[in-house]
Amino acid sequence: MTKIIESLIQAKAAQAHPLLKRIYTKTDPYKQCAHELQEDIERLESDHLALLSAKYASITGRHPSEYKTRLINCDNGNIALCGIRFRGMDISQPFVTVTATLKPLSINSINVLVDNISKAFEGFKPQYVQFYIPSYLDIDPANFSSAHWDNRILATSLDTLTENAVQDIACPAHTKCELVSANSLTFYNQYEMAYNKLLDEFPQHAVMMELKPIEDMRTWVAQGFVNLLCVNDKLAGVIIVEPDNSLGMTGFYIIENIIFSEYREQGLGKWMQQAMIYQLVNNQSRQSKRQKTDMLFGTIHFNNTSAIQCAKSIGRGDIGGYLWVATGIE
Repeated sequence: MTKIIESLIQAKAAQAHPLLKRIYTKTDPYKQCAHELQEDIERLESDHLALLSAKYASITGRHPSEYKTRLINCDNGNIALCGIRFRGMDISQPFVTVTATLKPLSINSINVLVDNISKAFEGFKPQYVQFYIPSYLDIDPANFSSAHWDNRILATSLDTLTENAVQDIACPAHTKCELVSANSLTFYNQYEMAYNKLLDEFPQHAVMMELKPIEDMRTWVAQGFVNLLCVNDKLAGVIIVEPDNSLGMTGFYIIENIIFSEYREQGLGKWMQQAMIYQLVNNQSRQSKRQKTDMLFGTIHFNNTSAIQCAKSIGRGDIGGYLWVATGIE
């Protein structure tokens, strides 16, 4: 078992996007992949973690041991590390996520895995199998009878982004823009109303974004992660960025990034991200902690084309995304 796990970590590091291989040292991707896979590896044998999962997402007839992650055979000696999940912790939306494979994915190996995973996790009736597909692989939903993209990962090094931000940080004409750190929750009601208004105008965005709970927001404010976009002294947007080491990267993860409806399509989304980058680089309290390899990264739903274009306009690149392939289980 230990040998297989070691091989899976090494394989995941080897399959990283070329951008990450350019930025990090040869040993960094291995460390980051080991960190990313740690919980799934523990869940292979941990009765305690399996019991916690079973209590959190209890399904009649399913024994706690069935909630453990599993090693599933693919094709030509390929093995995948897989685990049962529930979208939004809703037990009516079960899916299986593939977190690592010994060999790079292919259209054939995905089809084999979907069949084998459907049988292995049949008791949960998973609707989809989720795969992370690096952008350098020529794999697309059209290759399968029923599949779709979900979130894309957009990232690049903070140092690269800094050059763009400094060169192009001017506000739109006749506009006073400020990005200020939130020190209380007085903005939350406006944020909630703006979020709901945005969903009223674009109901399809319900699958692309989520209102951040006030409890989480309170924690982020206390940690200094919440920044408010003010335009002509009025609240116009919220951006939350926290230090993070997930998705095979280290640096800063964008948790929230919303421009209020009345301020959209004015270039303010780009300005807010650039101002946030400038703060991250020049904040003296963070300077000593910041590494040359720090990335700015986050996920954006595939259908949220305007947000993806905004991220790309400041220099973030699409390094991969999550492909959801239907199992066909009723």
